[in-house]
Formats: sequence, C-alpha cells, structure tokens
Amino acid sequence: MPSQQATVSELSSLKSSLGELVTYCQALQAGAAAHAYGLPAQWQGPAMAAFLASFANWSALAAGLTAQAQALQERVAAAEGAYEQTIQQLDETWSSFVTSIPEL
Repeated sequence: MPSQQATVSELSSLKSSLGELVTYCQALQAGAAAHAYGLPAQWQGPAMAAFLASFANWSALAAGLTAQAQALQERVAAAEGAYEQTIQQLDETWSSFVTSIPEL
C-alpha cells in the first residue's frame, strides 16, 4: 500500500515541522520575558508600565501559540498512529485473504 505509506510519511514530516514550530513559539515566549526586564533601570513611570504590559501580552500570545502548536502536534501524532495501525491491519487482512484462496 504505497499510497498509504506516503500519507504516513507526510504525517511524520508534518509532526516534525510542528515540533519545530513549538520550539519557535517557546523561544518567542522566552524572548518576551528576557527583553522586558533587560531595559535600563532609569526607565520608569507610565511609559515603562505600558512597555512591560506589551511584553506581557507578547508572552501570553506566544504561550497561546505554543499550546495550539502542541495540540496540533498531538493530533497529527494520533492520526499518524491510526494510519499506521490501519495499514498494518489491512496488510494482515489482505495476506490472510490471499493465503485462503484455493489454488486452481
């Protein structure tokens, strides 16, 4: 079943890409925290509070992106497992069927 195996290969590739996306989103989140508190101590007042709030928002959005990417990665992994299991069962059923055919 080469066409089904190609689908499993594509799902595996997608799962890998989503893993990279998760890593990237986590780096965005970490970057927000690092940049927000790497500012000079002289920066204070409402502008600084607004600036820190924007970094907190950035971090929260990055956390949401990370969660979504992880959820997609889990769904792809489940689909990949289901495809592999179904292909294996179909191969076994086909083999059993072929061996049960009487020779003429």
